[in-house]
Amino acid sequence: MRTEVRDVMATDVVSVGEQTTFKEIVEVMYRDGVRALPVLDSTGQVRGVVSTSDLLCKEADPAATEDFHVLPAHRRAQRKAEAVTAAELMTVPPVTVSPATTVQEAARTMRRHDVNQLPVTDGLTGRLVGIVSRADLLGVYTRPDADIQGDILTEVIADRFRLDPGRFDVIVDRGRVAVQGTVERRSSIATLLHAVRRVEGVVSVTSRLEYRLDDLYPVVAP
Repeated sequence: MRTEVRDVMATDVVSVGEQTTFKEIVEVMYRDGVRALPVLDSTGQVRGVVSTSDLLCKEADPAATEDFHVLPAHRRAQRKAEAVTAAELMTVPPVTVSPATTVQEAARTMRRHDVNQLPVTDGLTGRLVGIVSRADLLGVYTRPDADIQGDILTEVIADRFRLDPGRFDVIVDRGRVAVQGTVERRSSIATLLHAVRRVEGVVSVTSRLEYRLDDLYPVVAP
């Protein structure tokens, strides 16, 4: 199973326009209990994202415009501190994902860019169609143990590795997996366990696998 962003995203998205004022942005955040807002142009395309960290630049240094800064990071903070509209405040370019992005790919994108949520845009039009948060992505860990077990036996052991699932015991307890059985070659154990770890909902994997042939050490001819 591969859960996609379209399966977990929220479609009732709170957004603002490029000319939305600073105070209006704050009011929207307070009203709807959000920490970041996609900024849309007149066609509905995402041009940027304005977050509480962008707004806090003004609170942290209200007199930032009085000083001249040389360092680029300080200059960016200064510009945000003097900004009055979403277009001036927003972080660009926006980090977005498509509805077909897997939750694992979306999680990696969030971690790489250090963001808490991602606008979801249509791949053809670029228009906003949803938003996905870290909490949404963590929903895969609510999967029933029986579903996880089924994916391991069918998608991993049977389909990917072409092994007889009847030769393996897969025990799943609250997402913790124990795999027992015998494979032909020792080298295949690591790749099999790697595939099991990538099954959605798996928290940890314990190997009780045995092998018939140790192919990790070369046989030295006399």
